[in-house]
Amino acid sequence: MTFDVLIIGGGPAGATTAILLAEAGWSVGLIEKKEFPRKKVCGEFISATSLPLLQILGLEKFYFENGGPEVTKIGLYAGDVILTANMPYMNSTTTPYGRALGREYLDTALVSKARLNGVTIWQPCEAMQLQHKNGLFFCTIKKEGRTSEIIRSLRVVIANGSWGKKIDSSDAKIHKAHDLLAFKAHFNNCNLPKNLMPLLAFPGGYGGLVHTTPQQVALSCCIRRDTLKNLRLKSPDLPAGEAVFQYIQAHCRGVRDVFDHAQNEDKWLAAGPIQPGIRSCYKNGVFFVGNIAGEAHPVVAEGISMAMQSAWLLSQSLIQFNIKQNKNPNDAGKYYTQQWRKYFSHRIHASIFFAHLAMLKPWGRALLLPIIQQFPVLLSLGAKLSGKIQQVVPIDNRNI
Repeated sequence: MTFDVLIIGGGPAGATTAILLAEAGWSVGLIEKKEFPRKKVCGEFISATSLPLLQILGLEKFYFENGGPEVTKIGLYAGDVILTANMPYMNSTTTPYGRALGREYLDTALVSKARLNGVTIWQPCEAMQLQHKNGLFFCTIKKEGRTSEIIRSLRVVIANGSWGKKIDSSDAKIHKAHDLLAFKAHFNNCNLPKNLMPLLAFPGGYGGLVHTTPQQVALSCCIRRDTLKNLRLKSPDLPAGEAVFQYIQAHCRGVRDVFDHAQNEDKWLAAGPIQPGIRSCYKNGVFFVGNIAGEAHPVVAEGISMAMQSAWLLSQSLIQFNIKQNKNPNDAGKYYTQQWRKYFSHRIHASIFFAHLAMLKPWGRALLLPIIQQFPVLLSLGAKLSGKIQQVVPIDNRNI
């Protein structure tokens, strides 16, 4: 069988693309390396701007039933400073605020929905090689440690994130001092208001807190490699995640208050380095979606929303240009790239700016924090700039 499209990567971007194209009548294959459900390093917040897409996917009820409380307040914990401000809200929807949803729930639900829509899924399975010849793509896959088959398709979408091994790559990595490594853990019995999502700012890193359920709080953070190295040298017997946690507590009074009587519910997850920036959306007949196309610093908590919304933009571009029949995908690739940059480039630039502010050294922090304390509305403005109220998917119809 030759598929209309093969999607490599079954996270929010890949699975959403698969669902939307399958609903449009495409024959879709999907390859996912990991078995679901699985927990993943991720901030887990989904903005209210993604609700129209969740409705289209048939997952609105699932989102409300399995997600955390509505986030109506944002905050800043930095040094001894504890600030809160109003979260910007959507005027055009009856549910104006976002909430967190664990990736073990979201990813599983999306892939299950794709399967129900007729998508052929290989999982767990790894794409090892991709070739293009005679107008077709040939993808060699590995399952259970051995090469099992070759999948044919007219089109290919790469959605396997920015952290993992690339297809046809030796995976040689160069470690840099400024690399940002990511950590996450869940806690119970935390003293955090259920409607609050604070940013954690500390030298050499940043993080965030959010309720993933009414009882459970997720702490996710990024820290520079050189900062982490120094922490490990000072406390060689501590696991990396615990060393980072203690470092954040030492630099954020708000974090100490939240976790005064908390219990860690699972092991620390680690990943990275993250790779924020804008990359290719289309190249040599291959489409890219999700973090592999472009990634914002997690400081703005827009990763899941951008992944799913970019899947919407890609699927609509492929359908609009009739790529299922048209042998030349370049026009669709150009249009998709334009749409992607229209909606997401400023979010990424804003995230870079906010990430550098959050990681300021003490002298820079001493200059900046008094200004934010005087004008906490700046936190709300920052949330707006990060895309919290920018509508990508139309509310009342499925057309861009």
